[in-house]
Amino acid sequence: MSLDNPKRHTKDVTRREFLVGSAAALTGLASIGVFTEATGKTLSKEDVINAAIIGTGNQGCFLLERAVKIPNVRFVACCDIQESNLARGLSIAKEAKGYKDYYQLLERKDIDAVLIATPLHLHARMTVDALRAGKHVFCEKMMAYSIDEAKHMIRVARQTGLTLQIGHQRRYDPDYQHAYKLISDGILGRITHVRAHWNRNASWRRPCPDPKLDELINWRLYRRYSQGLMAELGSHQIDIVNWMLQETPSAVVGVGGIDYWKDGREVYDNVQCIFEYPSGVKFQYQSITSNQYDGCYEQIMGDKGTIVLQIGKALLFREPKSEQLAWQDMAHKEKVQGKEAIVLDASKTPRIQEQRGEGERVSPGQARTRDAVVLELEDFFRCVREGAQPLSTGKTALGACVAAIKANEAMDRMERVTIPSEVYKV
Repeated sequence: MSLDNPKRHTKDVTRREFLVGSAAALTGLASIGVFTEATGKTLSKEDVINAAIIGTGNQGCFLLERAVKIPNVRFVACCDIQESNLARGLSIAKEAKGYKDYYQLLERKDIDAVLIATPLHLHARMTVDALRAGKHVFCEKMMAYSIDEAKHMIRVARQTGLTLQIGHQRRYDPDYQHAYKLISDGILGRITHVRAHWNRNASWRRPCPDPKLDELINWRLYRRYSQGLMAELGSHQIDIVNWMLQETPSAVVGVGGIDYWKDGREVYDNVQCIFEYPSGVKFQYQSITSNQYDGCYEQIMGDKGTIVLQIGKALLFREPKSEQLAWQDMAHKEKVQGKEAIVLDASKTPRIQEQRGEGERVSPGQARTRDAVVLELEDFFRCVREGAQPLSTGKTALGACVAAIKANEAMDRMERVTIPSEVYKV
């Protein structure tokens, strides 16, 4: 299906259009036109899915390198407004045709699904255009620059009946899946507190050969394109906490600042927030760019124990007063800062049920070696074929989007910001 009267649209997303900022994205949403119903093409397991990617920068190529290896998926188009990025994408997807104008890509009737890995302020505009062109969409996190844009994406996905998956890949990580099941079964007892960090010692600024291209290349540092650390890093971890608790924040307070990197950036180089949940759980979050100690992890604390999650490892620490687990003596253990930790082995639990074929099982150690990004992309294309819902939907991703944006608001205002439950409704 072609775009609804594509002649009405701007012909190209040029550097000049990019630099107009998020206001241009909102204008683009308003100018899309009348809703046109999707074709509803049915695909079998044997049919090849023709896919495309919009945005072949670092993150886009990171996705593409994995996606091209998925069976029965063929990438036929790549789009980027930067020549070097486009060339890199085409070197990975060797059968693809290159585009600088994403509207021309979306006009192709042979394309079934689109990956979107562009700067944040363009996510909503491009997602809505793709859905209305009849394409299933995988969009990178954070899902949108604003709450209204995020809700608009969800509404259009509902109208079209097409898949909308957001790139919160930790939901697909076998260790996180294993931890979620244990938490759901009550292994931590009553959860009261959560801590999470994503600490780095780097400026976040990328080399720029021409000062005129700075905002194009370093868009994450400028507020009209970016929601900063809370969006680019924090949204991943907020999503995990929302998932593990099965609720979304009701209030947030925080402090942030541009205190270390005095280089003209507009987004905070350090953020520290406390989220409150309706159940009373307090979630303390930190992301800094001047010290990498503590790295990246989520620590979920209950009155019977604590689970610490990080990519590649999940550890369970039991509270001294907690009862002995039936399998505790047989579990693999290690000492961490003088405390005994049970190493959670995701290979002991089956993979995501919907992703397994009849009778297929995960061999020992297989789950731990699977790349969560590969798993999320596999799930996206499975959902395209089967009309199923992904683990990371627009609705689940909205929870992280709302919380990150409200955290920025709280830091800017230096006030406690309440988040009414109605904000999460679409």
